[in-house]
Amino acid sequence: MNFRSYIYATVDGCVDREATLTIVNAIADRLAAIAARNPALGWQVIPLVEPEDFDDFDVDARLLAPVTGGRLPAINVNLSFDIDRCADGDPEIDALLAAHGMVLLARIPADD
Repeated sequence: MNFRSYIYATVDGCVDREATLTIVNAIADRLAAIAARNPALGWQVIPLVEPEDFDDFDVDARLLAPVTGGRLPAINVNLSFDIDRCADGDPEIDALLAAHGMVLLARIPADD
């Protein structure tokens, strides 16, 4: 299997724990529906509310720092596509992430 992964983050709308979890749940619900139609999609939506969440969820705070500036709460979204089974990317996912102010931080493997 060949995978392409994308790492996103945002602080948009993350004014407190409750607001952050509401956004996380909305994104997760939509990604679950998309993944049901596209089983080659893997996804993870991570609420980062307390500093310990970085360790608990194995998230690199330095990678997210260009977006978060160290500010919490924040949201991290990780997507992976099995590119042997589907194209990497989906316009519905792109629109969803854009609607929530997600910023692409890394593409693995990186485009050359």
